[in-house]
Amino acid sequence: MTALYEIKNNLIELGSIEADSDDMAEAIKNTLECIEGEFNEKAIAVVHYIKNIESDCDAIDAEIKRLAARKKAASAKMEAIKSYLRENMDATGIKKIECPLFTISSVAGREIAVIQSEALIPDEFVDIKTQIQPKKAEILKALKAGENVPGAAISRAPSSIRIK
Repeated sequence: MTALYEIKNNLIELGSIEADSDDMAEAIKNTLECIEGEFNEKAIAVVHYIKNIESDCDAIDAEIKRLAARKKAASAKMEAIKSYLRENMDATGIKKIECPLFTISSVAGREIAVIQSEALIPDEFVDIKTQIQPKKAEILKALKAGENVPGAAISRAPSSIRIK
């Protein structure tokens, strides 16, 4: 089967031929219709392939979600068991357990600041974040209205394929 780009090239080439007679014009028209039919068949086959890939992507997404849920559950279980061990080691005063494969140590936690009310924190202890971001929708509106916006221009995004 001919590749889609080859069919496209044939259509473009045939479309640029000028007919010298009515018979030649009819022959070109018939050939164009035949090639367009072949193009349409090939495009449909490409969409079937896209649909197969899309279903693979959906299955992969579902598997990612399933595995993420399993990971979250396993991590929570691990943290609960580590907490259980830590609490029991702290309660008994045991700080270190050694075995040939690993060493278990219960170490004091580091000091941390606990924020009880952000509103009461003095300004010297607060970071202020400023984000500068162009308002693209407003810039486009102004450009369409004929205004000059330095550093901006109207462009067209690439065409897209919609498959329903």
